[in-house]
Amino acid sequence: MTSRHEIEEKALLIQFQSGDRGAMNTIFQLYHPALIFFANRLLFNIDQASAQEVVLDVMLKTFELRETFKSYANVKAFMYISTKNRCLNVIEKEKVRLNRLDKYTQGIEELDEENILSKIIHTEVLRELSHSIELLPEQCRNIMQKLMDGATPKEISEELDISVSTVNSQKARAISILKKTLSNKGIALLLFYI
Repeated sequence: MTSRHEIEEKALLIQFQSGDRGAMNTIFQLYHPALIFFANRLLFNIDQASAQEVVLDVMLKTFELRETFKSYANVKAFMYISTKNRCLNVIEKEKVRLNRLDKYTQGIEELDEENILSKIIHTEVLRELSHSIELLPEQCRNIMQKLMDGATPKEISEELDISVSTVNSQKARAISILKKTLSNKGIALLLFYI
């Protein structure tokens, strides 16, 4: 025997599935407060606006899928499961955001005035070195650029199809030319790279 409550649920489901605004409003009134409470419990350390947004999205999705539900219990289960899943997504996004924020703030803490000045000087010396290398004769320039990129004389000789001794002599020639044009810091940086 079917209870009066089950008959009312079936009637509400049929009206809901047909798009009846009154049925939609009834389901909204019945479940919106409970879903907000549920979402707030899951998102306890995240703002309440997120819980409101999650529940509204779930309600809209429920209304969009209204014709697919087989029973009133399916509607209810769908709303709770969807709320839980969306809250977990919000939590995951918040973790990622907090992780990025943490890395960013650590980076800022490391960038005190002295450290920033040091980075500026290093950048300027590197720019000076790169500019001076660009002015070298072609073969010296090619070899020095490859050395700056971390290639070994053997790798350069194989790539350019020249002997290792040619690479080393062009390197020595380039260093000799660069010593005349670079500042002391530029020379120190050059020696660091090669």
